[in-house]
Amino acid sequence: MSSHGAQLAEWTNAMTEFVMVYRQIPAARRDEPIDGGWSARQILKHLLETELIFSARMRVAIANPGGQLAPFDPDLYEARISYDKVPDDLQLDALAALRSVNLSVLRNLPGDAWQQTVQHPEAGTQTLEKIVTVFGNHVSDHLADIVTAGLAAKTL
Repeated sequence: MSSHGAQLAEWTNAMTEFVMVYRQIPAARRDEPIDGGWSARQILKHLLETELIFSARMRVAIANPGGQLAPFDPDLYEARISYDKVPDDLQLDALAALRSVNLSVLRNLPGDAWQQTVQHPEAGTQTLEKIVTVFGNHVSDHLADIVTAGLAAKTL
């Protein structure tokens, strides 16, 4: 088991909270911009896309140390991949399930696997630990925006 257990537990809790808060937002309000930025629905789509990217990058670092990571341009994904017809519940369930599988894989890694490296297209050599930290904190980073939207929805 990984020595990163506490951090992985935090990320599990953040996802659980994200799912609960998102489901509290009325569907009619999920497209409203939050503080002039992304809407709750856009954040959900973004988190699903980045979790998919994280999944691939994490697996390259684990299974193919030294391998090359594919570039990720979130604006390109936003412009070319439409989630408009994909129900929110399906996206939310997919995000939560994928995060759960990823964290389970990480919990069972030997300690030395966290220092395996890959080649990032912009950042150069990165350890699995660095990749995991960036993506692991990602849900927490966006949760404050979702909480704001959820609280606003409850006051109506």
